[in-house]
Amino acid sequence: MTTSASHSPAGIASPEGGSTSSPWRGALPNESGPSKARTRSWLASLDIDRGDIVHIQTFAARNSVAMLHFEDGTALFLKQVDPATAVAVGTATGNEETILRLIPEAGVPSFAMSAVPQFVAVDRKSETLIMEGKVGFTSLREVTRNSPEVPVPVLAALASVVAGIHTTPMDRLITDSRFAPQLIVFPFASFVALTPGELASGPGMDYSDYAAAMQSVDESVARLRDGWGPKGLVHFDLRDDNILLKDADSEHPEVGLVDWELAGFGDPMLDVGTIVGQLLIQWLHTLRGDAGRLSHSSTWATVRRNVGLFLTAYEHGAPLSAEQRDAVFRYAGLSTLMYAAGRLEQIGSLGRIGHLCLFVGCTLLNDPQSLARLLAPGRPREAGA
Repeated sequence: MTTSASHSPAGIASPEGGSTSSPWRGALPNESGPSKARTRSWLASLDIDRGDIVHIQTFAARNSVAMLHFEDGTALFLKQVDPATAVAVGTATGNEETILRLIPEAGVPSFAMSAVPQFVAVDRKSETLIMEGKVGFTSLREVTRNSPEVPVPVLAALASVVAGIHTTPMDRLITDSRFAPQLIVFPFASFVALTPGELASGPGMDYSDYAAAMQSVDESVARLRDGWGPKGLVHFDLRDDNILLKDADSEHPEVGLVDWELAGFGDPMLDVGTIVGQLLIQWLHTLRGDAGRLSHSSTWATVRRNVGLFLTAYEHGAPLSAEQRDAVFRYAGLSTLMYAAGRLEQIGSLGRIGHLCLFVGCTLLNDPQSLARLLAPGRPREAGA
């Protein structure tokens, strides 16, 4: 679900001269004078004219990305996708462009469409995708940095948008040969047959703990694998930094869902579970590594509130069967395990938060009903389930 691949901005030329593999990257280091003229000239070659550029904002990401802010208040988001990155994350080159083009064709309702970046153009020479920028938005990660309690209108708006996308019929597009590359293969491998060499070469000092956790949930992961299929459009990477919010403290916040690079057709429960997993991870950070607090019901009050409200709002637009609820919590478990894996890749150690994620993730995968009752009380199971 996540990748450690990074795309460094090496090779950027100075504004005064020199060529680069990407015209817009050559313009970005200097935000005044010739650099703006060069960027505007490049945009004009793509039939884009928004007038004067007042600010160029760059971001740290696995691809080279930037946002151009114009005098008229609009913005364009630029993303240069390295084909090597597409290979690393297992998607077709140009996947995000394809997804952004097919979403309007699919008939996604307007209230959900507004959350999706609008495709503007693509520069084939530099492999740069250009989208309408989300001006005035902040990531969910930033919104919850000082308090784990997510505002109720935010949870409701996010759930409504995600449910609107998930309930849009996709059968016609799923069977269209043009979109065969967008059929997602189940993304989680089995760890049962891990060789001693693979174990020894795994990232980080705690890799053996992570591998043991993954082996302990293999049967549960196999159940998700058996139920996987192209059931709907899946964003596939709804982490808190890909969920944007505008006016988060208001009664009617706006939601933006960005980075559709990994999207395709699969099981929508993965998206729902990823969001639940993010709410769990955010809450686990507040425990400061104190696993003993997990045994106290009161400790779970905030995450119970967040998850319960989100799932209630989601089901208002997309009711879930008992089997789907179990899948949601299992995918939430996988999300916490993948977060632990990310710590191993990035810093070489699980740390206390990583070990907490292993415990909660394994519990969710192997006994989703136990934590489901704790996280979403009052949600009866269907008869015979």
